[in-house]
Amino acid sequence: MKKRKVFFVVASGGHDTDKHYRDTIQSKRSIDEASKFLSGQDTNKLREYTHGQTFAAWGATPGSANTRNWENMESGDYLMIYRDGRIMLVAEVAVKIHSPALAEHYWGKDSRGETWEHMYFLVNESEVSVKQSKLNKYLGYKENFFPRGFYPVEQEKVDRLLSTYGDLLSLMSKLQKGENLNEIKLDKLYKVDEAIEEHAEKAPTEHDEMQWRLIRLGLRAKLDVWIPKNDQSHKYHGERFKDLVIPEFRKAIDVPQSIENIDTVWKLGYSIKSAFEIEHSTQIFSGILRLSDLRVEAPNSNYPLFIVADRSKKSRVLSQLERPTFSSNYLQLNKAVKFLSYDRVRELDKQFTGGDESFDLSWLVSEAEFVN
Repeated sequence: MKKRKVFFVVASGGHDTDKHYRDTIQSKRSIDEASKFLSGQDTNKLREYTHGQTFAAWGATPGSANTRNWENMESGDYLMIYRDGRIMLVAEVAVKIHSPALAEHYWGKDSRGETWEHMYFLVNESEVSVKQSKLNKYLGYKENFFPRGFYPVEQEKVDRLLSTYGDLLSLMSKLQKGENLNEIKLDKLYKVDEAIEEHAEKAPTEHDEMQWRLIRLGLRAKLDVWIPKNDQSHKYHGERFKDLVIPEFRKAIDVPQSIENIDTVWKLGYSIKSAFEIEHSTQIFSGILRLSDLRVEAPNSNYPLFIVADRSKKSRVLSQLERPTFSSNYLQLNKAVKFLSYDRVRELDKQFTGGDESFDLSWLVSEAEFVN
C-alpha cells in the first residue's frame, strides 16, 4: 500500500511566477507538445498516466534541496501550491521527468540562467483558497507555520492526516467550503442482518450489462476503471471485462479498502473519481450497505456515489436511504448518493459509442437524480 507524500511549493516570485502559473497550470498542456522535447519512453509514461488528456506542469530549479525533494517525489504523491498565507492549488503528481529542454520551452530561464528542469506533471488538480493556519490544525503544525520553497511535509504528519481524515483532495474541498473535517471512525463500520436474506430478482446478465456499460463510459471519460476481481472474468457482448479494466487497484493509505468491492469505480491515478453500485436485489439493500461502508471509511470524500437500478425501484432506494442507519449526521447517504436508472445508462452508452467525443463525468452527475 502506497504511503503518499505531500509537498508544498511556494509560488511567490512575482510576475514571472504568475505567468508560469497561468501558462502551465491554469492553461493545460498537451502530450503532442511535450513529446517534441521528451524521449519516447517518457512520452509514453505521461500518456499512460493521463490517458492522453491535457495536464498541468510545474518544476524546480537545480540545487541540493530541490533535487533531493524531486528525487523523493513519486507518482500519486500530493502537491500543494502556497502563496500569501493560503493554499491556492492541490493536485496529484502524475509523472516526474527531468527535461531542461521542455522546461525552457515552457518557462524560459531565470536570472541565473537556470530553468525549472526537475519537472512534475499534475492531474486531479483543484484550485482552492484555504488558509494555511486552518490546514495546520489538521497537519499538526503550529498555527503560524508556513512553508518555504519546495518543502516536504514530515511523513508522520502526512500519515496521521490521511489515515484520520481521508484523501487530501476531498479534505481541501471541505476546508474551502468552511466545513470541519470528520474523523474516520471504523467502529461505525457495521453490517445489518437484513442484507443476508437478499436474493437476485434479475438475471445476472443484467448486472453484467450495466457493469459493461459503465466500464465503457468510464473509458470514454479517459479514466481508469476498476471492478472487483471476482467480476473480471465476466463477459458481455463477447468482451471480457478483464481486458477493459486496470489489473491492479493502486492502493494508498488514504483510499478506503472497501472501495475495491464496489461494482464499478472510476479513477485517475490513485484518486477516486466516482463509485457505482448496481442494485438488482429484492430489498434494494446490499448496494446501499456497501456504499455505507465506503462512507464510514471516507466520511470527507466528495466524489459522486451512484446507485444504478431499474427506474421502478427508485422509491424503494429512497425509503432505504432514509433509514436512520444511513441518513445519520455521520453518513448522510440520503444526501450523498444519486440514482441512475438502467435505461439512462443504456442511452448514454449508446449515445457515446462510435463517436469521437469523449464523455465527461459532470454530464453523468447532471443526468443522475437525487433520490429525495
